[in-house]
Amino acid sequence: MEVRREKNAQILWREIQKLLPEVLEKNRGRAILSLYGGSGAGKTWISKELAEYLEAEGFHVFVLSGDHYPYRVPKQNDEERRRVYECGGRKGLEEYLGTEQEIDYDAVNQVLTAFLEKKSQINIRYIDSEKVYEKMEDFSNIDILLLEWTHGNNERLKKIDIPIYLQSTPEETLRYRMERNRDTDIDSPFTALVLDIEQELLERQISRAKIVMNLSGELSVSTEEKYETHGKNGPMLNAYPDSLGGKLSDSVAFLNEEDVKGAFQSFYILPSLYHSDLDRGFSVIDYEIDEAVAAKKDLEELKALDIDLKLDFILNHASAQSPQFQNLVKYGEKSEYKDFFINWNEFWKGYGVMTEEGFIQPDDQYLQKMFLRKPELPILMVQFPDGKKVPYWNTFYQEDRYPQYLGQMDLNIKSPLVWQFYQETLQKLAGYGASIVRLDAFAYAPKEPGEKNFLNEPGTWDLLSRIKELADSYGLTLLPEIHASYSEGIYKKLAEKGYMTYDFFLPGLIIDALENHRTEYLEKWAKEIYHEKIQTVNMLGCHDGIPLLDLKGLLPEEEIQKLIDILIARGGYVKNLHGKKSIYYQVNTTYFSALGESESKLLLARAIQLFMPGKPQIWYLDLFAGRNDYDAVKKAGAGGHKEINRTNLKKEEIQELLQKDVVKKQLMLLKFRNSCKAFGNGASMKIKSEKNLLEITWENAGEKAVLSANVENYQFEINYEK
Repeated sequence: MEVRREKNAQILWREIQKLLPEVLEKNRGRAILSLYGGSGAGKTWISKELAEYLEAEGFHVFVLSGDHYPYRVPKQNDEERRRVYECGGRKGLEEYLGTEQEIDYDAVNQVLTAFLEKKSQINIRYIDSEKVYEKMEDFSNIDILLLEWTHGNNERLKKIDIPIYLQSTPEETLRYRMERNRDTDIDSPFTALVLDIEQELLERQISRAKIVMNLSGELSVSTEEKYETHGKNGPMLNAYPDSLGGKLSDSVAFLNEEDVKGAFQSFYILPSLYHSDLDRGFSVIDYEIDEAVAAKKDLEELKALDIDLKLDFILNHASAQSPQFQNLVKYGEKSEYKDFFINWNEFWKGYGVMTEEGFIQPDDQYLQKMFLRKPELPILMVQFPDGKKVPYWNTFYQEDRYPQYLGQMDLNIKSPLVWQFYQETLQKLAGYGASIVRLDAFAYAPKEPGEKNFLNEPGTWDLLSRIKELADSYGLTLLPEIHASYSEGIYKKLAEKGYMTYDFFLPGLIIDALENHRTEYLEKWAKEIYHEKIQTVNMLGCHDGIPLLDLKGLLPEEEIQKLIDILIARGGYVKNLHGKKSIYYQVNTTYFSALGESESKLLLARAIQLFMPGKPQIWYLDLFAGRNDYDAVKKAGAGGHKEINRTNLKKEEIQELLQKDVVKKQLMLLKFRNSCKAFGNGASMKIKSEKNLLEITWENAGEKAVLSANVENYQFEINYEK
């Protein structure tokens, strides 16, 4: 057994060496590694071996055992587990094992934080068979904190840089515990149940692990195969939970279809997954799963399919039906959430004049600087129980229907309760299986008098930095969503600060290439992404429109207007923002209709997307060559222009569409992109263009993929070498 574990330690050390330099640079010379897995997986022995490897390289290591952080000594803890089981059965035990009821995670986090803050003396807890005690340990020269613990990748832990999972089956765990004579009743049904529940917990955490190795020394997820920012860069399906059949379970069934299986690595589920009331999900009441369209079981089945998730988090606002806002309406000045939202008059005190209606009118010098989403002031007059009306900030939609207001109420990011809400929400999304979290409306959240109050600087970057610190503790990658012109360079700022960014330029650039039979702009943009190492999520269509005005600075403005005119002529809609057409950035249309409903154009557009740098996101209607849905727009009424591209498909329709040639060919392209190592981490890209011809080559891991395309006759071929 020692020979096997020594070999496993060597394998892990090679993988750690690939990850450690970047972590040390980020943490100013310190790193926290966590070796976790089931009992008997070899954590204690391998952690000692790894400490020796690290010390041989000149590092000073402290090995922290998480086994010292339950609230009770082992005998008492075992008795408590049995008591919980007797009272609540398996469900009760599942709600106890590995939770804050059993383990003092706060104490562990205090150690981790103190280490990264370079405290020279840190209080460490120890536990033996009879007592718990503490001891101040000298950390003045420690570079590496190595945590070895069954729960070392629990979502409640913060600041773990490299989680390493020693994967074993319950049977292997039981066998090794027996070899070690770990328990007096090792083969009892109760012990087997505990191990089974612990194993389920560990497997749910696997998506957050940087390295996964089984007891035979096989790496399930090789570091070399991981995408730099979030582990995977294969295709990502994008849909509402009810888009493909009516419920999320139907989407799961769709991904399990023989014709579809293997085409997607990820699934971006739009926020009607949660309890919401407006804007098809973007007015969130709370982040619990909406049982009308989904169940937690669906998310578990997606995990079983090895589909990771991208989920939304709306930073700027919450629904007026949220429990926090409803508490404000009910209790008024006595509400604990009085400062959870932004009291307009408190915000503008000293910067304007009080009106007869009871709100402050900001002075023109401040108002003229602000970016407004609607012609009137962004306020909702909220009536308190005593009849007093108080204005609260409301950037987006609202309806005054006291006491059941409708609207999206801006959050006060200076409130500690809001930050508690942020932390709890990110923890919840991680628990759902998210690997990427899209930050919606983040640029509206920081507000100060005299600022534009959209993308304030440095306020926006300070906000993102704090959110990133929270997200990192749950292994989440942030994708801040913002529309801005190329010339403003916001995409570049996001990339420089280490965030993924949306490639909102690609949809328009591909349309330009196909309509104007030229490729130089595509080539320029692809080279910039690649050489500047910008980590993007790209797309053709999405739940909104095609963002052509984002191209300002990349395409001449007259060329952009020509593209807008083409899309409108083909049935697309443009919504002006209270009369300011140049502010609104998108044309609402399906991508297929934008291309004149040409299947050859759609297939070439898809091929180009899949060969562009970035993680390709696939809007479900694009996959099925969906046409503009004018009936849906008409049915939605005023402001329903976005419904042109959001048609829900019935299960029988999907089965028919899967037989279409254009759908089959797209799925074939997606499966190729998803499985070909030429696109993996560290791949090299070459691109060249000449008038109407485009060639993109990717090479990696002994594989090579080449796209040769003609944007005039819409023909292309893909060559693959191994």
